[in-house]
Amino acid sequence: MNGKFNVRDRLLFAGTFLWGLALTVIGTVLLSIPLFQLEIGWGRLDELAGLSSPALSHNYQLLIHYLLNPFSGRLVMPDFPSSASGLEHFFEVKVFFMVALACLIVLLPAFVVFVKEYLNIFFRRGLTMILSLPFLAVLTAVLLGFDQFFVLFHELLFRNEDWLFDPKTDPIITVLPESFFLHCFILAGLIYLLFFGYLYFYKKKVKNV
Repeated sequence: MNGKFNVRDRLLFAGTFLWGLALTVIGTVLLSIPLFQLEIGWGRLDELAGLSSPALSHNYQLLIHYLLNPFSGRLVMPDFPSSASGLEHFFEVKVFFMVALACLIVLLPAFVVFVKEYLNIFFRRGLTMILSLPFLAVLTAVLLGFDQFFVLFHELLFRNEDWLFDPKTDPIITVLPESFFLHCFILAGLIYLLFFGYLYFYKKKVKNV
C-alpha cells in the first residue's frame, strides 16, 4: 500500500470504528449487571431502597433485559413503578441500544476484514486520534465536573428532558446514583481503550520457516 487509501479501505476503517463503539456500548451494558451488584454493597443501596440485594439485582436485570431484548415490548419492574415520561426515556435508550446491536451484527464483517488485511498498520494516525477521544472526555469531565458532564451527555443524546427523573414518580433513580454512572463511564472507557489499543498494536505474526 502506498499510503493512499481507497474508498473501500476508508469504509472498512469507518465500519471498524463504529463496530468498536457498538462493542463498547453493549459490553458496558452487560458488565453493568455485575457492576450494579458491587454498587449495591458500596452504596448500601439495599438499605436506601428498603429491599434485599437479590431483589434490587432482579429489578436491574429486568431493566437490562428490556433494554437489550428487541422482543421485549414492555418494561415492568415489580418494586419500582415508572411514570409515562420515565418509560418514554427508557424506550429511547432501548432504541439507542438496538442501533448499537444492529451495528455490532452488520459491521462485524468490516472489522474482520480490517483485521485480516492488517489495515490497522496503515491507519495508525486515525487510530491515534480515536485513542485520544477518551482522554478528551476525561479532560472535559474534569473541567466541567462529572455532574455537568453527565447533563451535557444527556442533552447531546436526547432532545427532551424525560431523563430528568423525579424520585417520587420514578423511584428507580434512587438506586442509580451518580457514582454508578461514573463507574459505567470508566468501564466504557476501559473497554474502548482495550479494543482500539489492540487494533493499534496488532501486528502480523511472522513465522520462521
